[in-house]
Amino acid sequence: MWVQTRRAGPTCLLLIFLWFCSSGFAQLPSDESAQLDSITQIAAQKHWQEAALRIATYRQQYPKSVSAAVLQSEILIHLGLATEASGVLQRVLAIHPHSVAALAAYAELSRGLNDKALAEKLLLRCTRYAPQDAAVWKQLGNFYLGESRKEASGAFRRALQIEQDDATSMAGIAASRHQQGDDEGALQDFERAEQRNETARSHDAMVDLLFAGFLFDQNRYAESLQHYERALDRDPSLTQARVGKAKALIHLRKWETAERELRGTAEIEGWRIESLNLLTKVYLEQGKASEAEAAASEAERLSNDLNSEKAARNHIASGLQNAHALEEQKRFAEAVQAYQQVLRDQHDVLAAWMGLGRCQAETGERKEAEATLRHMMELQENSADAHVLLGKLMLREEKTEEARAEFRRARELDPLFSDADLGVAASYMVEQRYAPAIIVLRQAKSLPGAGIEVRLMLTEALYKNGSRNLALQEIEQTIRKYPSNAQAAAMRESLLRAK
Repeated sequence: MWVQTRRAGPTCLLLIFLWFCSSGFAQLPSDESAQLDSITQIAAQKHWQEAALRIATYRQQYPKSVSAAVLQSEILIHLGLATEASGVLQRVLAIHPHSVAALAAYAELSRGLNDKALAEKLLLRCTRYAPQDAAVWKQLGNFYLGESRKEASGAFRRALQIEQDDATSMAGIAASRHQQGDDEGALQDFERAEQRNETARSHDAMVDLLFAGFLFDQNRYAESLQHYERALDRDPSLTQARVGKAKALIHLRKWETAERELRGTAEIEGWRIESLNLLTKVYLEQGKASEAEAAASEAERLSNDLNSEKAARNHIASGLQNAHALEEQKRFAEAVQAYQQVLRDQHDVLAAWMGLGRCQAETGERKEAEATLRHMMELQENSADAHVLLGKLMLREEKTEEARAEFRRARELDPLFSDADLGVAASYMVEQRYAPAIIVLRQAKSLPGAGIEVRLMLTEALYKNGSRNLALQEIEQTIRKYPSNAQAAAMRESLLRAK
């Protein structure tokens, strides 16, 4: 799979999900596969709320499914819950730490969040866990290619060692050599990739697209046009190839054909401004002054709108960063004001509503925090984090049944979310119902990745339920696992002193 280096669309994780499910990484029983296929189709149609409901229900049945977690993370991203998407992937990786599918999805998410160092680290882990799989090396190469880094060539060469006739890897090597200024070597590699692509069982349009771009950069426009057309024959959805074709046509002064292509791409989101600017030139060359003026005016309007949107996003991102920094410094009152300012600037920023609720809870503004979180869930009900935080607020007010309902809803959204299990157990303990708390905590403890908090709470529940010896056994196991934890050591001493 190739993530286009120019415009990586928001469906990258969905593509990763489809790719890995069709490869050897995610072999599902037929009934599971059919259910996931159905949810994937709903997501592909951008019915995100319905997809979120369906995938949450599916994950109740298959909580440890990597494929389901990857798909759920994609859906959460589109719902504006990128942080929660990250949490879903981290939790499934605690169970399947060597899962290439989950690592690749987490890498793509990290790249989208501009954490390129983490993305690279995760992709390198993929290559360690599946060193003989060409696909992971190609994905790493594609990452480096997108960053114009020389390591791309080495990654594609490793892929080529595994699949010696792979035209895509050959084209990746060629594209990397072109980036690094070795155009003579790039041409040789592209020609080799082209020959191999022609004899391959299935032809990769990206080989033609990359070769076309190289030829265009070499001012070989007629040849470039041929390769853009070949790429489109193989994949008509490649808008990048269609725009490239139009550029080649412009240089060849084939105005009418260029106009026809550009009028189509000018309707496609993400390509409108560039297409309209090119159309302006085409119209002028044909003496269509009024059409040129209209295209230029529309391009200017869209460009101004885009710049305004970027400025607004940067302003919001800066405000969130400032508020989060204050929260990290435990300056909660100031953080409240900072989050409120973000929401005054843009009222539907989910991360700001969540941060505001957290900080209001820390400053003792419980009613305000509850109102904040309930408003957030009116905007987006699929936030497991928000349900857990609201549950904690209810628990502080000893509204145990309401709290338990929130924790259970969080667990419905993500069955691996241990904070939800802790909340359910805590609600029982507040009611002094230790037996059901123990059941919940033992189930939570059995999950890979369960933290020390589960073990400490289980120790307390066992002791308060009259099982001092079992509590001692539990804390001894905890200390063996976490030998330097002071809280566990103190709890052990208390139990030893207790009669």
